Amino acid sequence: MNISFFGACREVTGSCILIETENTKFLVDCGMFQGKSYYKNLDNFPFNPEEIDFVLLTHAHLDHCGRLPKIFMDGFQGRIYSTKPTKDLTEIILLDAFNIAKREKKPFVHPLCKEKDINNLMNFFTCLNYGEEREINDCIKIRLRDAGHILGSSIFEVWVKEEGITKKMVFSGDLGNHPNPIVNDPEFINDADILFVESTYGNRLHEPKEQGEKILIDKVKETINKKGVLLIPVFALERTQEILYRLNNLFENENIQGVLVFLDSPLALKATQIYKKYFSFFDKEAKELINSGDDIFDFNGFEIIRNNSSKAMESDNPKIIIAGSGMFTGGKIGKYLKRYLGNPLANLLIVSFQIDGSIGRRMINGEKKINVEGKKLEIRADISTIFSFSSHADYAMLLEWTKKMSPKKIFVIHGEEDASIYFANAIGGIVPKINTIYNF
Repeated sequence: MNISFFGACREVTGSCILIETENTKFLVDCGMFQGKSYYKNLDNFPFNPEEIDFVLLTHAHLDHCGRLPKIFMDGFQGRIYSTKPTKDLTEIILLDAFNIAKREKKPFVHPLCKEKDINNLMNFFTCLNYGEEREINDCIKIRLRDAGHILGSSIFEVWVKEEGITKKMVFSGDLGNHPNPIVNDPEFINDADILFVESTYGNRLHEPKEQGEKILIDKVKETINKKGVLLIPVFALERTQEILYRLNNLFENENIQGVLVFLDSPLALKATQIYKKYFSFFDKEAKELINSGDDIFDFNGFEIIRNNSSKAMESDNPKIIIAGSGMFTGGKIGKYLKRYLGNPLANLLIVSFQIDGSIGRRMINGEKKINVEGKKLEIRADISTIFSFSSHADYAMLLEWTKKMSPKKIFVIHGEEDASIYFANAIGGIVPKINTIYNF
């Protein structure tokens, strides 16, 4: 069996692992490169997509699903295995990325791809439930487990039989930061011969959840007191829903009044509708709130911006503006940064992971002037961060999850180089190099 890594090696984008057995070739994820690595998406695959039998898709974030249209356009005709929420979320995420690329006159992952091709790609999905086993062929069996990262995210257990010997591989996908609202905690796996584990926060510990909640409460109250604006850039998947969930609890339990909350993200609105559709995937607490009649994504003073309305900027009331994207690229956040980043009465609350070189990372590092959509902006707004809301497990959680499995061989992936190496040293793992083949 050969294992090759074509992304997410010493970086957090472009997840793509190729497994080659005697008779089968399959991928685990086929993600888009983001940030300064974006133009890698135009490179030809180092393998023939026509020869790929199937893809295991862990979840719907672009860095895991974004190049599915590329392998499809290049001849892939196999099956894509995922949960139902992952399939539905993948469709809206890919269509949004396609339209952003067209709007910004940037190349998409394949120059000939059209919206209809993304729609046709959905016909290649086979959706499974958590805990359901599926024999792919005489030599390969898979099972999905809950990764607790975003709605429908999966850990894949894969059994491969070669020459009468069965080896079990486990692919973590992205593991959730428990306890998180809405989704369940990540499931623990009993054993593995070969483990592939993410390391986004492989060298860091998250601040306590209570600390993050206090920062959010303080920033909301500060915004009301100084009659200002609070900007919260968000990812459309998971982070939007978590912020709405927390604001819903805050407004109801703390009796918050005197501030309007606007959501300006068409993609986040679509994602939230999919979340509502699959509330059976929610954790016990969220289900109980819903069954009690509480719309966990709605509350007094909340309004959705539609049809490019400028209502959020026209309002003179204290306000909270939630907009995509969480990493400040694409989406509607740019227009609000240009309007409010130079305002000392404004607060910018960063609640999402910021890749190296991104606008958010540079602001966190203290830069006072930032280029946003071609305009140079001087930062006078207050910059704050909350990383306890991360949807990724931190070092301690990753360590606990990995050790309970007692894997014989560990590949540490999907983390910046320092984080991957640090975590690999702690668990005796290997940090693979991109485009490198490992034989087992």
